[in-house]
Amino acid sequence: MNGDIHTLPLKPSMEEIARYMRMGASTPDGILAKRIHALIELTVSTIRPECIWRRFPILKGLIGSKHLQFAVSNSLAAHLEGCRDVYLICGTIGTGFDALQRKVSATSASDSLILQAIGAAMIENLMDSAENEIRKELAEGESLTPRYSPGYGDFPLDAQRALLDLLDTPRRIGVSLTGSLLMTPSKSVSAVIGITPPHTPNLF
Repeated sequence: MNGDIHTLPLKPSMEEIARYMRMGASTPDGILAKRIHALIELTVSTIRPECIWRRFPILKGLIGSKHLQFAVSNSLAAHLEGCRDVYLICGTIGTGFDALQRKVSATSASDSLILQAIGAAMIENLMDSAENEIRKELAEGESLTPRYSPGYGDFPLDAQRALLDLLDTPRRIGVSLTGSLLMTPSKSVSAVIGITPPHTPNLF
């Protein structure tokens, strides 16, 4: 439900992982495929995928609560055209992945590259799964815009501070920002998702 912490099952495909490995349309096979599968199993046993989201209104060009808001930038406003409400969302696969990445990097550069691709596919899969759950909360006729994250267009990275505070992510799912506005754990994503209201036909 809105504001709850969600732990969602992840099932990234080999095609997704290959895309993050920049293999194009190729699908890994043979020894490489076996190594990827082994690292997927290791990753799944290590990570803790969690996601949180909340619905907020857009009021006078601001998103948030009475005491904490961030401004809707020009590019975000264009993305949210027609929306009166949004979901703020943040997901992470946890600190365990970062520890695993450091361990693997110390012994194998090739495994480290594969693991980075697996992590990227995992967090993307988590966010897609979360969107599917959010759709279950929508009123009849409502729909979602694609995710829009701080750093896109003119939507500034520093808006992420308010976004994460509104979701209380440091306390609830362990996601925070460094002084240089990098998210930690590293495989974490935050975004704004617009809620398109039901279409009202013009009767005149």
